[in-house]
Amino acid sequence: PTYSVITANSYNLSERLMRYQDFQEMEYTAEIAAAMDIYADETVAQDDKGRVLHVYSDDEKIRDILEDLFYNIINVEFNLRSWARNLVKYGDFFLYNDVSPTQGVIHAFPIPVNEIEREENYDREDPFAVRYRWSTLGNRTLENWEVTHFRLLGNDMFLPYGSSLIEPARRIWRQLILLEDAMLVYRIVRAPERRVFYIDVGNLPKMKAEQYLREIMQKYKNKLVYDATTGEIRDDRRYQTM
Repeated sequence: PTYSVITANSYNLSERLMRYQDFQEMEYTAEIAAAMDIYADETVAQDDKGRVLHVYSDDEKIRDILEDLFYNIINVEFNLRSWARNLVKYGDFFLYNDVSPTQGVIHAFPIPVNEIEREENYDREDPFAVRYRWSTLGNRTLENWEVTHFRLLGNDMFLPYGSSLIEPARRIWRQLILLEDAMLVYRIVRAPERRVFYIDVGNLPKMKAEQYLREIMQKYKNKLVYDATTGEIRDDRRYQTM
């Protein structure tokens, strides 16, 4: 029998992709990018022995196999920093495990978060069964052991996916973008009006009207102020604001 797939998340795929799109654009804000860099650097900071990861096991063979996996095959010293940063950025990070029946994991490479979906509750006989669907690869179904899913849990709204560390700043960031766009539109619309100033000269003849205009211009450009240090009166430049 076939069963419909029921995911535990309370939001649909389009909303999830919209969140990922916002996170990509938020990275262009210097303060947000610097914060994610700090998180990633602290996550993979080396200890006094110059290592970012230690393997402990009473079995020497297991320890050697894991050391070879993490340092030679996966190369955590080079890859872990970028993986941690993507995890901080999106709240999720997916690795595809290239597994050989005889050699085990021979390679692991990242899968873009917007190209893969996590499916749960599709097997009534196994409520903990998990599988993945790679949408851009012909909607291919991947077993749980083929994918390593890192996720930052803590917000049930986004289950079964993680919650980005920059999610709380998303609303403020969108407000900032709207304000910047509004200011840009305002300056473009009002720019022609700011280039012309109308001065009422009444019934003054042409020569006196021109002299009156020069006086008005000078009045707005300069301002007589008293200098307390020297006791003199000087002209103080007063540049026009927007």
